[in-house]
Amino acid sequence: MAQSISRNDSIGPLPGRPHKDTGTLLTGRVVLLPRVKEPDRIASALERAGAKVLRAAVTRTVPGDAAALEETARRITAGEAAWLVLTSARTVKALAPYLHVPVPSTLQVAVVGPATARAWTELTGASPDLVARGSASALLEEPALAGGPQAGPNSAQRVLLPASALADPALADGLRRAGWEVERVAAYTTVTADTCDLPPGMGSTWATGGVDAVVLTAPSTTRAILELLGPPPSTTRLVAIGATTAAAARDLGLPVAATASSPTPEGVLQATIDVMMSDPALTTNPPLRSTS
Repeated sequence: MAQSISRNDSIGPLPGRPHKDTGTLLTGRVVLLPRVKEPDRIASALERAGAKVLRAAVTRTVPGDAAALEETARRITAGEAAWLVLTSARTVKALAPYLHVPVPSTLQVAVVGPATARAWTELTGASPDLVARGSASALLEEPALAGGPQAGPNSAQRVLLPASALADPALADGLRRAGWEVERVAAYTTVTADTCDLPPGMGSTWATGGVDAVVLTAPSTTRAILELLGPPPSTTRLVAIGATTAAAARDLGLPVAATASSPTPEGVLQATIDVMMSDPALTTNPPLRSTS
């Protein structure tokens, strides 16, 4: 079963299996993180391990239809569902302008990953009832959702599922197969940024093999990297943040070197270190390269 925690548990990162000392294991390595956010815990973890992190916003977020978001927020506030399912912090941010707190305790909240859990708690002051570790499909392994609605004429049947318009339909389909009435709402979508929005020199750094590893943070960012920068050089290793992103990359014909065990700074750091340490071509005296 996918790892999860309940409302009464900590939403801190899983301990994983980190190296005893990660302080120098990525020294001299250049890692592309295709997003810009502050603070960025993944960027900080990579930098603490010695990596030079290049950050670039390869996508931009476009909010969903305001009327649809307002109606979803009204249903949440009114408790007109058994579950609210949130798969990303971006979804929480999209709902924030419309949502009135507190949310009724009768509405159970399931989220994917500690970042989404933190975003929900910061917005509402309440902890989610369920935090799944891994990709969105991990929620389908949770008994509370996989078992379907409780029997009875007055039991709530509806699941509210605001998410990206580009989200994999597997979660919604799985919930429907379990017997839930799923109300899916496009909370936002992502589009590829303009080439002029990339940092100066990013294109040439990428094309000449100046990036040792790139962290694929979502299927949309993976597609955007291909559109903006082209296929990765053979020396650039691809690290996926989760199984869904890894599958999307492989569908695009990209070789995924590693998939993080959890979509956390610790998980991404460990996967990146594993890739660097396991490849003989990358473990001998890495040069410090200019990325300007």
